[in-house]
Amino acid sequence: MQKKRMTDEILYKYISDQASADEALEVREWTKSSDVRKNELARLKNAWIISGLDHVVDPKIKNQEIEKIWYIIRQITINEQKKATRLRFVRYAAAILLIIGLSETISYFVSNLSSLSNSEITEIIVPKGQRSTVVLSDGSTVQLNSDSRLRFPSFFKTGKRKVTLIGEGFFNVAHDKAHPFVVEATGLQIEVLGTSFNVSNYPNDKIITTYLQSGKVKIIDNSKNNVFLNPSEAYSYSTITHKSVIEKIDDQHFSDWTKGLLTIKGENIGELAKKLERRFDIQIVFGDEDVKQHLYTGSIKDQDLKTVLDALEFASAIKYERTGTRVILSSK
Repeated sequence: MQKKRMTDEILYKYISDQASADEALEVREWTKSSDVRKNELARLKNAWIISGLDHVVDPKIKNQEIEKIWYIIRQITINEQKKATRLRFVRYAAAILLIIGLSETISYFVSNLSSLSNSEITEIIVPKGQRSTVVLSDGSTVQLNSDSRLRFPSFFKTGKRKVTLIGEGFFNVAHDKAHPFVVEATGLQIEVLGTSFNVSNYPNDKIITTYLQSGKVKIIDNSKNNVFLNPSEAYSYSTITHKSVIEKIDDQHFSDWTKGLLTIKGENIGELAKKLERRFDIQIVFGDEDVKQHLYTGSIKDQDLKTVLDALEFASAIKYERTGTRVILSSK
């Protein structure tokens, strides 16, 4: 008898607990022949749980979100003959995690799929104005801020668990003493065993910052200097001077963005503008150079752009003009 081909529909039913007894048995038999399939199915199920759809009570809302999943899956075209089973799981996880984005105004795009079968590298790209959560194969989670990208292997094999971050991410790393977790940023390597920390590494920023919330991290710079951080310490590295400083931070505002907050403490408008551009996917220009030096302190929640600009104008000696996605800031 010819073996029945595993379909996306059956996989979807299984991870969402809608499969019949026969379909569930079929999936379990299908995974028995391969540890890779077992691991990927576990990751996929994990992604489904994190999406929160299994806790949605309202059937109308749940069905709407499920329809979004199917729409996304239809949009992602993959050559099944060239891309093996692994790509089906990557495609599926992409659809599910994108639903997290659709539910929370967060999204990402999986790129570089054409080379995945050879390099086994996945790249998550988060557009401006959005955020995303990624689940890695070891169970670690990464929350990505706007205008960020994360590159990581589909499977962590022997040795260190290495990922590359451009932008900002908050990491909750699964403990594995035998396999340290390494975040590669511009000119830095941040190595941990199991911990929670934030890394900000935007290309246009002159400073790379690492804030440790729990555990312990080791940072290695381009000169191979080792620096160790303890909880509530922030490490700042200048990409211009290649010098660094460690500060003890009483609060955790570095990770406020994961809760939808943008906390500003005595920051000049020139630097704040970069964050607003990333957060709202807008272009900010300055009517005069002096406006860049105005200082601002405050918290910006998940509010619409007009509310934020009005608050900025009220609290600072600046005014704004907005045309579509273009904002001009000038001194009053």
